[in-house]
Amino acid sequence: MPTHRRCDSCGQVLEDRPTGLIERWHWDEIAADEIARARGHGLSIALIMLDLDRFKDVNDNYGHLAGDAILRGVADVIRQTTRPVDLACRYGGSAGDEFMVLLPDAELPAALAVAERIRAGISDMSVTAKVTRDLSATIEGQTASIGVATYCLGDLAELDLEDLMLDADVSLRAAKRHGRDRICVANVDVTGEQATTGRADRRLASWSRFRRLRSV
Repeated sequence: MPTHRRCDSCGQVLEDRPTGLIERWHWDEIAADEIARARGHGLSIALIMLDLDRFKDVNDNYGHLAGDAILRGVADVIRQTTRPVDLACRYGGSAGDEFMVLLPDAELPAALAVAERIRAGISDMSVTAKVTRDLSATIEGQTASIGVATYCLGDLAELDLEDLMLDADVSLRAAKRHGRDRICVANVDVTGEQATTGRADRRLASWSRFRRLRSV
């Protein structure tokens, strides 16, 4: 199993300062290497992409320092619910409230289990943060919409990291459209045998314009 790569020049994993996760552009390099490794060894690979629901409301109601505390809390949830070999980053620049987790050697059932642990962990968060110099607030009830995409060897023969990200993003947008605080899966036939591998309480099945999507 791989471990986190380190910067060739400094010998360190490059981190996103607010969250301690892998810095986004460094993550791109590592993730591309993992796609190549999966292709070379005939392994499946999965990507989880998540977006915090109505995160702007946190910044507007409690302030940007409280928003930073939420981001750190989400990063902690991701660290607690993933393996050391999984690659997590914050996506979307310095103000981004989107995250990605690449899961080496993971098929759909395993990826769904991780995604559900992340979703539940974020929903259960209780974050205390200062909103003024004299006042603190406890923020609860944050949720996340999650898109999942998985590739096996046959897919990887033709597809790359950008394709995987596009599929996960399509799934994420579907989760947003269909009510938030849920997981959608790309590239899975809702009438196929694979569709039975998710949670028994799946709440909807829908079509996107380009991919079949299943909400879990």
